[in-house]
Amino acid sequence: METIDNRRTVDTVTFEVISSALHSIAEEMGVILKRSSYSPIIRDMDDFSCALFTPDGDLVAQADYIPAQLGAMSLVVKAIIERWDGKINDGDAFICNHPFLGAMHLPDVNVVTPIFVDGRLEGWSGTAAHHIDVGGVNPGSEGPELEDIFAEGLILPPVRLSVAGTENPDVISIITDNIRDPLSTVSDLRAQRAACILGYQRLNELAEQYGMNVLSTVMSRSLDVVEKAVRNSLLDLPDGTGEAEGFLDDDGIDGPPTRIHAKVSKTGDTLTIDLSGSSAQVRGAMNVPWASARAGIVYAVRAVVAPDLGANDGLLRAVNVIAPKGSVLNPEAPAAVSIRHNTCQRFADTLIRALTDLWPDEAVGSSTVSFFCMNVGSTSPVTGRPAVMADVVGGGTGGTRFGDGVDGVDTYMSNVGVMPAEVVETNYRIRILKNEFVPGSQGTGKYNGGMGLRREYQILEHAQRATFYAEQTNGSFSPEGAAGGEAAHPTRITLITPDGTEHEVATKTSTTLQPGTVVRVETAGGGGFGPAAERPAELKAADLRDGRLVLG
Repeated sequence: METIDNRRTVDTVTFEVISSALHSIAEEMGVILKRSSYSPIIRDMDDFSCALFTPDGDLVAQADYIPAQLGAMSLVVKAIIERWDGKINDGDAFICNHPFLGAMHLPDVNVVTPIFVDGRLEGWSGTAAHHIDVGGVNPGSEGPELEDIFAEGLILPPVRLSVAGTENPDVISIITDNIRDPLSTVSDLRAQRAACILGYQRLNELAEQYGMNVLSTVMSRSLDVVEKAVRNSLLDLPDGTGEAEGFLDDDGIDGPPTRIHAKVSKTGDTLTIDLSGSSAQVRGAMNVPWASARAGIVYAVRAVVAPDLGANDGLLRAVNVIAPKGSVLNPEAPAAVSIRHNTCQRFADTLIRALTDLWPDEAVGSSTVSFFCMNVGSTSPVTGRPAVMADVVGGGTGGTRFGDGVDGVDTYMSNVGVMPAEVVETNYRIRILKNEFVPGSQGTGKYNGGMGLRREYQILEHAQRATFYAEQTNGSFSPEGAAGGEAAHPTRITLITPDGTEHEVATKTSTTLQPGTVVRVETAGGGGFGPAAERPAELKAADLRDGRLVLG
């Protein structure tokens, strides 16, 4: 048994039971949010996260929905504490989407509730969810061409969404008058608050069952346990240095490729990650606010060093990070950040390749970082009211020493599903003409990468404003192979006008599409692993039988 901070002694079994209960609470919060939300991007695509925090704002337990939000919400909680310390009341709920006050990009809205037990602040429950629109120049509140955050949408610093249990009508009015689809957004905010209330209730139930002293001890000790486990895993790995670089196709507008560089050094039980070789912050909306870069570090270190561990802020205690202000991975306000996730994906790939440069036995083929996104300002075919579609198309993961990559999934820091065609067509005046794998898009090797996806969107009935964007359209930056595997094919975007003419189009575009226009995307597959000459005969036969190697 072990005593923490002079609190009550907690035996190992009790610690494990309560730790699992905390994670279960975060998972149950996710169920409430998913089943109560209004928007397909939350309800059907799972673009959200739920978590519990200590009174000081350290992340204790997070449900594994989307890695892009791993560990990021704790920065929002700390920003709330800094702004509202001494004025936080039972029943309050706070809202924040400010990328320079701990949030990610403006559509990812955080709703956070303080948890009081017997009149004392004992923790926080929090949610982050991608909202389909928070205002700004473009439907969907994203635009690669935007040059500052003010064009991207409504900016919410940490303010009260609810006051002592009552929804704040002033904040609701500000939100509803600045966005395109207030019914969806306000409904989703209420679903987030409901999930936070559930977290509040469940933590109080645990406190009643075990006592708050025991619960506080477990929350504190869980951070120590993860830190110790990460340090022990690092001790089992050799010391040394590794590095890697990757490039974005451009700066979001018309600039040169943007460099992402990571150098990692491991000494004893400590890892140092140096990002100072990355490009300065860019003109377009590809910049990554610190919360998102921090999440990328948590994701990559967890994936390579300690994949079996739960995620909490204890992991970062074993990691030193050098990330100069003013870089694309730590920009200064008012840099535009709405397309930051493409950069996050490239960063995750680069950091994993740097870590596997240090530890080659962990190498894998690169997964796609294309992250094609399609935002459209449409209307509902049922009600006729404005409706904004936000869809994401994945691709292939890289081959590994254990086998082929996975076909057609959202990779790395994403984990969202593709929107079902039936959901698209019943919610928006858009038709899905095709949704299929792209044979030959993957890199070959002893183990091939996974295949990319082909998806076609047809605009119906009236002109609609759209923003679509993707990475890895430059063949020089396609997903790399590992251990002698081949690179995958790049992503392609094609615009087909109503007369059937196909046009190559800028791969980061905001434009108005006429009825009958089709946007086709074919995403990159994953890189191969190992020499193709070593591919087992039975897998070669399956490739031919299933038609996986012929470009369609």
